[in-house]
Amino acid sequence: MSNYHKNHPHPELREKLKELSRSASFQKDVQSLSREEQVEHLYGLMKQVVEIAGIKADDMLNDMSKLLTVMESPCLMVNYGLSPLLASHYNLCMGTILELAGDNREQLEEYIYDLEKLNTKGLFMVTELDYGNNAMSMQTEARFDANTQEFVINSPFMGAFKYMPYLSSNYQSKTAIVMARLWLGDKDCGIHPFIVRCRDKDGKLLDGVHSSKLSAIDLYAVPQVDHSITFFRNIRVPHKAFLGGKLNQVTRNGEFITKAKSKREIFFQSISRVEWGKIVLVGAITYSFKFAISAAIEYAKKRKINNRNGKQTLVNIQCHKIELSKAYISIVASISLYERIKHICLSQKLSVKQFQLYAAVVKTMCIEVAREGLQSCVSRTGAQGKMTRNYIITACVGNDITSTAEGDTLPVMMRIAKDLLFDNYQPLESNENDISLPITSKQRLISLLYCQEKQLHREFKERLIEKSNSGNSADAWNEETQLARHLAWVHGICHVVAALDQRPDIQETFCMLHILKEGSWFIINGLVTREELKYLASTSDKNLNSIFDNQAVNVAKEYDVVDLLPMTPIGNENSASMWCDISGFKFNTLNAKY
Repeated sequence: MSNYHKNHPHPELREKLKELSRSASFQKDVQSLSREEQVEHLYGLMKQVVEIAGIKADDMLNDMSKLLTVMESPCLMVNYGLSPLLASHYNLCMGTILELAGDNREQLEEYIYDLEKLNTKGLFMVTELDYGNNAMSMQTEARFDANTQEFVINSPFMGAFKYMPYLSSNYQSKTAIVMARLWLGDKDCGIHPFIVRCRDKDGKLLDGVHSSKLSAIDLYAVPQVDHSITFFRNIRVPHKAFLGGKLNQVTRNGEFITKAKSKREIFFQSISRVEWGKIVLVGAITYSFKFAISAAIEYAKKRKINNRNGKQTLVNIQCHKIELSKAYISIVASISLYERIKHICLSQKLSVKQFQLYAAVVKTMCIEVAREGLQSCVSRTGAQGKMTRNYIITACVGNDITSTAEGDTLPVMMRIAKDLLFDNYQPLESNENDISLPITSKQRLISLLYCQEKQLHREFKERLIEKSNSGNSADAWNEETQLARHLAWVHGICHVVAALDQRPDIQETFCMLHILKEGSWFIINGLVTREELKYLASTSDKNLNSIFDNQAVNVAKEYDVVDLLPMTPIGNENSASMWCDISGFKFNTLNAKY
């Protein structure tokens, strides 16, 4: 067992999942299969992962580290389609039931058992065609029939159809958490989750559930998942299928009782598992980050070029080396932030507000910090980087898809800014900018970032107060969203820097690159001089060279992907031979003839 696995939770499970990712079923070439065959192959892989993982329902409340271990495994890099299936099944569907069961846990054991044993696959239906992530405006409705003690769920018009649950496969049993607006007579009681069986044990749609054909949703690069557009026509679910949690109850005679102060509070309890979902989905792309940077750097070390001095490799080209060093730093920063906040969320008792803020920071910063580095991995590996078999372009795609799942990163950043504005804001660090310290010192670099955060917070608050006092309170927020976004970004950068505390070289260079990128802001606000920026630029280039030579070149060992690289054409010592094998050529390597 590698030291990498020993130093993380559930080391034996990590090793088993890595071994599974190398198995024939996971390495099967699915490109020639039909889309229907790819979907069923994916569900076969899901079953294998579930059997090895042994995740229990109560783990969703007591031990999320096991699910995160599964999501971080190379199995999800080999087939990214596993990410949405496992995240929905465990965290969103099973997790919502467990978290909101309240006193009805015993009545819900049938659903919980079937999900735990994978007798049915769990879905989470929130997003609608007309409303997207503006889920508080959704129009799917649930009305209570007191005579039959059932809720009747209905999609009143096309804009309320659910988009994009995994329901179009005709061979899989499916059970969904359906978010719907509860109506009791003419009273709108807010958005609530309901357990709805959608496909029976044989995969047949239940009466009242309608799913689009498999080909309707053409989400790029994830053809194996059976996304669909779904709507309901008066499907009935039992009284126990209403998940009210600690706040809400619908009595047997149709009375709505709530302890919530507003429909907003009702809504956020209903989708509370989405916060863990942000962390779960980011965890699912971390292994692909590790592999992408490892493959790009290993490729640069062996890819030959011709020049006046004879044959050299790409790492001898200074600009190529610097680009990959920056990519390495961004990916190390992204993964370090994920690991730090994951540890905090698993080990500390956090308030709801604290947890929401941490989840938002993970969602936005891990994705956006890694984005440019991943793009460099693709561009620095040429055509090889764009082949899905090499898992570099799929890392970019997975990162991009994750950026919109569980809340698009831009509105999530707006939410971070609001939290910083209204919820007893405390900067991560109180050190002031000490201009007597050299610009390249760690203390000065970090203090500059924290000064930037505090100054942006002060400016943001002052602008909103000024505009509100002038009678423009309704539009004040909208007019300052760019400043809000900047504040949220810098707050996230400060979190990244804290996460890099055990990697001082990378921490300092990361700070330098941020300050250089926002150099005009720092000069305008009198925090640095032009001469300091110029010196910072030359120093950062030296640092990037050193980090590449002493750390980045060993990234494949650092992230324990050495044994996986040869399973891809880009990482195989004989890349041409592997491509020929994939192509089906019968090639005689001894006489170089067919």
